[in-house]
Amino acid sequence: MNADFLGEDENDIGVKVEDNNSASHHIEMHKSNGEIYAHQCDAYADHPRNRTPDENEYNEQARRYARYYVYRERGYDTVTHVENPEYIDTVRRAIADLSDAAFEEYFGALYRQLRSHDDSSVDRLVQLPSGVQQEDAVVYELDVYLGVDVQDDTLADQIEEIAQTHGLTLGRETPRSPASVSASELDEWRTVGDQLVAVADDQVLHDALEISAVSGIHVGYPDASGEHQVQRADDPLRREPDTTIELLPYAPDSLSEFREYLDHHLRCQVRDCYAGMGLLAPEPFRVRGFGKFIYARRYDHYNIYPPMHEADPDHNRALL
Repeated sequence: MNADFLGEDENDIGVKVEDNNSASHHIEMHKSNGEIYAHQCDAYADHPRNRTPDENEYNEQARRYARYYVYRERGYDTVTHVENPEYIDTVRRAIADLSDAAFEEYFGALYRQLRSHDDSSVDRLVQLPSGVQQEDAVVYELDVYLGVDVQDDTLADQIEEIAQTHGLTLGRETPRSPASVSASELDEWRTVGDQLVAVADDQVLHDALEISAVSGIHVGYPDASGEHQVQRADDPLRREPDTTIELLPYAPDSLSEFREYLDHHLRCQVRDCYAGMGLLAPEPFRVRGFGKFIYARRYDHYNIYPPMHEADPDHNRALL
């Protein structure tokens, strides 16, 4: 996959992508959210039903890669976090930094739910939807949210220094009416806000990221027509998750083994994100196993992918 920028204005950006089938794509998107509003490719038919399955997937790979290229080269938030390999790997590393007690706090419920399928002595916390059998293709999902460790000394010092430079404090103050805030104070706070956003993009913030919350356990299952549905649990935060764990109903015998199993699963998810953009993942993520449910389906359906979700010795065949 190769890409170049075609142009950019205040709201939109254009990218030219050459896919792994040597077809050229002209793609335009909104910088604020990665929504693609124009996509032209003369090599393939305009309507999806007139393309081969593999041509449709080359088309989708070009769109995914265009969004990632804009994110990587310009820093715009054009890729949803759960499809962004960098966010998923940040979550993986944040999980690795958890204490054993914190890991059990966040992921112990999911572990017990998975174990309940193999060990009848473990109580199942979430019951399967009506009509769904244990032998059906069930997938358990858990949304994971990152937060900032404001106790990190380096980050805290940077935030405090920015505020003090503008004559502001970040401590607890007596609440004030908005009407009592002067125009000059508002301008100062806007400036501070812009600078804090810049700090958030700096590597020091990545070093301070930690797991801040997880959702309840969502249950994916096939409905009567075989379509995949999801029975959603509560989400603790009103924002997009940074990763969604997706696991089949199996877990190792111990929580410590499950921790290693989960790390491997997230490496597989990173691999899937790169594969979906027509890229071979970096070496640490060239692993076999189940990552994202939708990619397991894609590997079964399209000829352009090796079966990376299976124990296939040829799974590292180059996608380039």
